[in-house]
Amino acid sequence: MKPTSFPLIVLPALLAAAMPAGAALIYSTGHADLAVGYEDGAFDFHFHAEGGTIDGVDVDDQEYEAGEIITLVSTAAMVTLASDFPALDAGPGQTVWVLPETENFQLPFLGLATDELSASQWGNITFTVGEVNSPSGTGHFALWQTGSFGDIILHMSTADASANNFFETPADTHSHHNYGFSEPGNWEIELTVSGTHVTDGFKTASETFTFQVVPEPSSALLAAMGALMFLRRRR
Repeated sequence: MKPTSFPLIVLPALLAAAMPAGAALIYSTGHADLAVGYEDGAFDFHFHAEGGTIDGVDVDDQEYEAGEIITLVSTAAMVTLASDFPALDAGPGQTVWVLPETENFQLPFLGLATDELSASQWGNITFTVGEVNSPSGTGHFALWQTGSFGDIILHMSTADASANNFFETPADTHSHHNYGFSEPGNWEIELTVSGTHVTDGFKTASETFTFQVVPEPSSALLAAMGALMFLRRRR
């Protein structure tokens, strides 16, 4: 059995009790976007599955309200730092969780999309981070891209004052980023999208997106996994 097969099957069930109430759908792998549309004179800032796995089912071209989805950041996202990383206020030997800007089939591949907006009707579109609620209240979130020479292009950080805390992109584009989290647990991240329409003027909308960052399994959880696998073998 592949090393990742078991967690992908078992984690959603074992972690159900830890998930925030009222959010029923878990996005665990595959491609999706935090996407911006424009309907009836207002931005529609939503979650768009384009091959993403939602509650264990591969979903293509389906839109959801921001509050309907939990993005699962599994143990496959764990990174042990070799050097200081000010964007998450973390240093060598510390563990952080990163959803990467390049596709990893064990993790969500989450983009920022403005391709529902016509470039002839819009100038640049700006994504700005607002309130960030971390599990401990003192955790840090960051959004960045990696340059051609491996340099960090930091867009958002709750820890690093050098970050502008926004990402600006043209309409009718699509981009991927690294989403970093300093600790496990439930995160709520508010993002605001804004831009100016050629005839309708300035528009803005804000939504809160939920991420569930999974810790390294404890000995108790590993024992439960082992017991479950033993029972499956007995059947």
